[in-house]
Amino acid sequence: MKWPLFRLCIIFCGAAALLTACGSDQGYSSQQLGYKETKSMVVDILKTDEGKKAVEEALRGGSGGSSGGGSGGSMSMKMLTAQSGEQIRTAVKDTLVSEEYKKELEKIMTDPQFAGDFAKAISSESKQLHMQLIKDPTYQKSMQDIMKSPEVMKAFLDLTKTPDYRKQSMTVMQEAMQNPLFRMEVLQLLKTVVQEELQPKVEKKQGHQGGQEGGQGGGKEQGGGGGESGGGGGSGG
Repeated sequence: MKWPLFRLCIIFCGAAALLTACGSDQGYSSQQLGYKETKSMVVDILKTDEGKKAVEEALRGGSGGSSGGGSGGSMSMKMLTAQSGEQIRTAVKDTLVSEEYKKELEKIMTDPQFAGDFAKAISSESKQLHMQLIKDPTYQKSMQDIMKSPEVMKAFLDLTKTPDYRKQSMTVMQEAMQNPLFRMEVLQLLKTVVQEELQPKVEKKQGHQGGQEGGQGGGKEQGGGGGESGGGGGSGG
């Protein structure tokens, strides 16, 4: 009785092993077939906050590790971040200095939509940087030297002669004149200029009249003195 039972156990174990092997082969085949799907799933998981947190915990040596392991993992994370940052900077630098990128950038910047969006994106940073540079004496001197250069002055003069510049200037002046405060300041300035122009003429005219009156008075006095002297001579005779 025992022998047939033993043989039955052997047959059962062999069948189980065969089925297990077949199942392993099928599982391996399914794994090979689903590699792209698995890779995509892993990438999606790593992009989530939970995935990032799990990676940090793994680099720190696990949540149940000692403080030394935690500090070592944190240092590894910092080193990894620093290396990644350096690689990114190197890649960006190599891209910016390449001739292909320059041509591509020129092509991109000619797109009005992209140029407008790009200007809006960097306007606040550029404004803040410009405000900081204005306070720098070296930057101020450099800007003064640039503005005083003959090339810049000639370019500015040529710009003022263009119809577009004059048209834009007239538009700005017309818009400014619509402002009541600006008009009041302009009128006050014109009033001051007119007063300053008229005042010297009035003073000069008054001084000229005073000189003429003084000359006429002196002539009358001289004529009176001559008459008196003539009368004295007649009485002496």
